[in-house]
Amino acid sequence: MSKATTTVRDGSSPAAAEYLLGSSCAERERLLAQCELLRPASASLLDTIPLPPIARVLDLGCGPLGILDLLSERVGPAGSVTGLDTDHRMIGWARESVTELALGNVEVRHQALPPPAAAEARYDLAHCRLLLINTTRPRRILNSMAASVRAGGWVAVQEFDWATWQCDPPHPAWSRLKDLLAGVFGGDVHIGARLPGLVREAGLTDIRTSAHAYYWQPGDRYQTLLLSFARLFRDRLLRHTTLTSEELDSLTSTLHNHLGQPHTTVRESLLVQVRARKR
Repeated sequence: MSKATTTVRDGSSPAAAEYLLGSSCAERERLLAQCELLRPASASLLDTIPLPPIARVLDLGCGPLGILDLLSERVGPAGSVTGLDTDHRMIGWARESVTELALGNVEVRHQALPPPAAAEARYDLAHCRLLLINTTRPRRILNSMAASVRAGGWVAVQEFDWATWQCDPPHPAWSRLKDLLAGVFGGDVHIGARLPGLVREAGLTDIRTSAHAYYWQPGDRYQTLLLSFARLFRDRLLRHTTLTSEELDSLTSTLHNHLGQPHTTVRESLLVQVRARKR
């Protein structure tokens, strides 16, 4: 039986903030490739946000790069960018990226954003990308982001919605594996569709929403991303679903063959972007 997430959850335990995709070198490579893929969409989002001449901006959950380079360009030499992440290896890699790209106005810190009551309203923009989908406490994070920006400042969020992640021609192995993975992923895989409402709940206004879609074919690295997640979450799938090891191997093998067919295409999860303003 599928255990796919259907609601936005907010937990209070430290484990709720665990990034289940890990911090391996392979994950670093995947995230940096993802930065390149999403660069045009992220740039278009930032183009809709007017920043003051000397802006202070925040990239929450920046990973090995996030949009630190794009923010650095937007704020210019007189502005400042702060990247936050709670993983030591991600922070180390982010600092390497900052050095390699000579981003002199960027600082990277190993820390979480303070809870709303302790946050200082010091930033002109607080941003996160693909952070809320990996946590069980999205409301708390959004409330902290809202509290961290000054009056008139902006909050910007980018998240996927797995509802649109499909292969064509359809295949039952795809549907079953995706549903099973949704149940062990650790966050709400449909949070992209809920972003406007969640941002409104955080007390923000002037909400604008946009979305971007991507299509893949055999040979593209994202054609088999679902299979990559199945390998990464193999232990969790076997522990938290009714699948046996043999059944999982058969499921992934069948899907691998289908995705490798010349005419099979994959429509990526819809990337939903929301930007909103603080009164």
